[in-house]
Amino acid sequence: MKGIDGMIDFFLFEKGEDITINGIEQRALIIDAQDKLTYYDDKIIRCKYQIQTGDIVEYNNSYYIIISQIDKKEKSYRARIRKCSYRIAFNWSGNIKWFDCIEESNTFDISSGNYISLPTGNINIFVQNNAETKDIFLGQRFYVTNQPFKVNGIDKSQPGLIKLNCELDSISTADDVENNIVDRWKYEISHTYTLTINNGDTANVLLNDIIQLNLSVTDNGTAVENPVVTFTSSDSNIVSIDNTGKVMGIAPGQAIITAKLTYHDTVSDSITITTIETLTHSYTVLITGSTTIRLGMSQSYVAHIYDNGTEVFDKSVVWSVRNQDGTTSPAYATITASTGNSVTIKAVSSSTYLNRYVVLRSTLSDDETVFKEFSVQLKSLF
Repeated sequence: MKGIDGMIDFFLFEKGEDITINGIEQRALIIDAQDKLTYYDDKIIRCKYQIQTGDIVEYNNSYYIIISQIDKKEKSYRARIRKCSYRIAFNWSGNIKWFDCIEESNTFDISSGNYISLPTGNINIFVQNNAETKDIFLGQRFYVTNQPFKVNGIDKSQPGLIKLNCELDSISTADDVENNIVDRWKYEISHTYTLTINNGDTANVLLNDIIQLNLSVTDNGTAVENPVVTFTSSDSNIVSIDNTGKVMGIAPGQAIITAKLTYHDTVSDSITITTIETLTHSYTVLITGSTTIRLGMSQSYVAHIYDNGTEVFDKSVVWSVRNQDGTTSPAYATITASTGNSVTIKAVSSSTYLNRYVVLRSTLSDDETVFKEFSVQLKSLF
């Protein structure tokens, strides 16, 4: 780098790259750091604008933190930057803030000049020292790669940086583990949507005739009024569908109709529609009710019978319930009442069966080949 300071404008013009420092666009020289410290992705930055330890540098679609002291020349500034390992989220009573950080599972031993491993389950985290990170407190939790950690020590001795000494912690039911956010569900509602086509798994439609698909949508078990749904047909030349769920038989053959929540398109259900010229009976069964039962409590369920996608009321069903894991004794739940096409089942109160499943089965009384099974999970009473 000798002689660069006197020609900094020329080098920035010829060899410089566009970067941002703390979100502000700058131009700088970026070169690989040439020393034995190859464990991390370190580089050297040189620019005309004043920089400080802890500054966040965005370079080549990655984020770096200035980790060294600043070497100030007459016309330029020089420092070492290190690539950030992760973005971590801290949660202050529902106020979630993300920080770029450097994670270390080992530390540099000054006496030996080598890196040594930290105790199992311990890591060090380096973040920029700013108005937001100053609020991090002892005992605060965060996630790295779907694993929770707890802050056991906070070191602010190096200007511009905060070093957090952390140890592996336990997962909480309030944590959003998938998205690496602690206590998210303590302050937000976790939405679990379901969409069901109530006409069954299959239906027939007469050529040039129409049947109406009926849907039910729930959010955390509560019915959603007027859900926004997108319908598609696997072959609109055979079966077409409009945005209200009306299905028309266009030509003899078969197509799959899919309904998706427009704003949550991973939530969907499908039905196979066959266009026929002469209508014959095609019965299907649908079970409605809660997907969970609390230990020692009861839930009621209803079987709906459809003929070619249209609900009929002149048929009956036979109910049964079994353990999903294949065991037969003891039963995790039993039928306590059955009236018409409705049934009530009660979960055994033993905590031994917590989070296990039972399968409720509804079979058409006059045709045992037509049935529907419905899985129900046993949940804690509290």
